[in-house]
Amino acid sequence: MTKTVIDLFDRTGANKMAATHSVSLFEVFSNAAVSFGHSLHRIIEDYGRARAASALYEELSALNDEQLAEMGLERDHIARTVYQRVFDA
Repeated sequence: MTKTVIDLFDRTGANKMAATHSVSLFEVFSNAAVSFGHSLHRIIEDYGRARAASALYEELSALNDEQLAEMGLERDHIARTVYQRVFDA
């Protein structure tokens, strides 16, 4: 009979066997470095998107209402349009 996870506990739920897993110090630091790298990468990407959104908002805000209308935009919709183009892309 094969042991399953359920077999490790008796009917009262008391643990019959404890499983241990040791991790080397290298693995701990390696995993931390990878996690930090992913976080840093995301921060840099978010910063780039924020700068792009700011530049696009400034560019569209500088246009007059006629120019915006030619692009199919209204001044009240600039912020939403910028968000959609930069963050929903």
